[in-house]
Amino acid sequence: MNMQPLNISRIFQFLIVVSIVLTTQSCGNAKADSSNDLVVEEQADSAITADSNQATFKIDVPTDGPRVLVDSVMTLINREMYKACEDCIHLDEGVTSFSPKEVFTNDGKQFVKHYMEKYKVLIQDSLWKTYYDFTLKMEAQTKKYVTYGMEHVHCGGSCSSQKYYYTFDKRDGHQIQEIISHDNFVRFLGDHPEYATIQADAWSGTPGWKFYPDDEITEYYFGLLDDHFSLVIKGIGNHYLIVDIPYNKISSYLSPEVQELVK
Repeated sequence: MNMQPLNISRIFQFLIVVSIVLTTQSCGNAKADSSNDLVVEEQADSAITADSNQATFKIDVPTDGPRVLVDSVMTLINREMYKACEDCIHLDEGVTSFSPKEVFTNDGKQFVKHYMEKYKVLIQDSLWKTYYDFTLKMEAQTKKYVTYGMEHVHCGGSCSSQKYYYTFDKRDGHQIQEIISHDNFVRFLGDHPEYATIQADAWSGTPGWKFYPDDEITEYYFGLLDDHFSLVIKGIGNHYLIVDIPYNKISSYLSPEVQELVK
């Protein structure tokens, strides 16, 4: 068998090429990591029939970011905005609603406009001395997660409001399903009773609230914000209350997945 002599010059050239490729990939990965943020743009539109009849939608629509994260957030927006429009219309007899498939668009910049073109006339025809405000905005973004907050305010004979949170893992875009278990929630409030009671304030009109261990966990919503945990207590009269809790007090009670996100 004939052995060819080593060509040192060619080996050296090959190593230089490999070095350049690895450096380029490294820079590309660093760039991808640094551009992992979800970029949003607020869009607002209103359907108004008279001075006292108004529906307003304010949405933080993704315009850039990891594709899986953008898709998850757009799915949330599509679902919740569709439900909000149906609530606004009250599904009157003869009103034709539109399926999420019909109104969904991946073009975030046109998303709100697309919905309003579909629903505006129907909303205008259905409102009667009513104010409806729907807000869906990004309230927190860290290296590991994004949290959206949603608020409904509806005024007719009286006003009511609701607040919800949705948190997405940036790594694969999935929505976090369990923030804290019922047992751990009960245990946390037992260990920290200062968060288990809110005294009524007649001056500001804030109602009182007290936690009971047999409360259903569905009576509460949980938000992962930048520097604290947010507890939403719903159904206080026609409104909700928010309690802010530092992570250093509640993190050990959170689900293992969430502990990993907030540590």
